[in-house]
Amino acid sequence: MTARHDAAGHLTSAAFHHKQAARFHREASRHHEIGKDYAHAAHQALVAHGHGLRAIDYGNDAGTYFAEHDRKALPKYPEAVPRFPLKSLEPKGTIRADLSGAEHHTAAADHHEQAARHHGQASKHYDAKEYMQAAHEMQIAQGHAQHSVFHGDEAAKHHVEHFGKSGPTAELS
Repeated sequence: MTARHDAAGHLTSAAFHHKQAARFHREASRHHEIGKDYAHAAHQALVAHGHGLRAIDYGNDAGTYFAEHDRKALPKYPEAVPRFPLKSLEPKGTIRADLSGAEHHTAAADHHEQAARHHGQASKHYDAKEYMQAAHEMQIAQGHAQHSVFHGDEAAKHHVEHFGKSGPTAELS
């Protein structure tokens, strides 16, 4: 990331990359379910994973801004910096590892869309100078991002177990 952005810029970039990741995961799921085009699904999943990682990086950069803002606020106004336990910010529900490859892609896409929504909400709070609410929304988004990466990883494992070739002569079909 060569450009220097403020928190709102990072949040907007994170939301953009989450939306792109969701789109590519949905395409990968569609290729699994309808077209049985597993090589194309794997390519779409790889692109989705890249967008997901970029989104997480931008979210982390925004989080760094909020951490710096917290340090500045602490000496004067400690009550203005509520601490949210990370466990309470994780998306609700259990993580299922027994899904098909297509279902993992769909779950990853759903979490990316939720993360994008929360990053967008965080950006609005930031613009309104509601920094604690922005930080809270950003943390929720990062929880969804972690779940989306988990489902993307599980989809990749499923692909290798069921459709992947192994050995030195393996080629993409």
